[in-house]
Amino acid sequence: LKAYIKETFKQIGGLKPAMGWDTVDELLCKFYNWKVVTDKSLHVKHLKPTGANYNKTARYKQGEAFYSLGYGFWITAIASAKLAMMKKKPLLFIDYIQGFWKAKSAKKPMLVNPEQAKFIRKYRLQKMKEKLF
Repeated sequence: LKAYIKETFKQIGGLKPAMGWDTVDELLCKFYNWKVVTDKSLHVKHLKPTGANYNKTARYKQGEAFYSLGYGFWITAIASAKLAMMKKKPLLFIDYIQGFWKAKSAKKPMLVNPEQAKFIRKYRLQKMKEKLF
């Protein structure tokens, strides 16, 4: 469940009709210096698990989403390894990387502009360093 201040919603360009919409909105809020708040007191019941409607062709979609968020290869590789291990399916790493390269070689449209992508990479690297050190 997400709620936005109207001005914020307009500034981030609304919700993107693509996989990764629920990440890019938060990253763009940070890019525009909006505060993102999680209210853990709200209780929401999800009626379908994340990814429940995905089929075999969707296995590359995560890598495509990482590309469209402007992650670049190295952040995609790290995020892919982490996600594959969290799902306890290490071979998903290969699918995610292939999805990234397919999207890049096809020059798929990005969800962010170059300036936003640079901010996102810097932000992601900063968060990774914080977790390591």
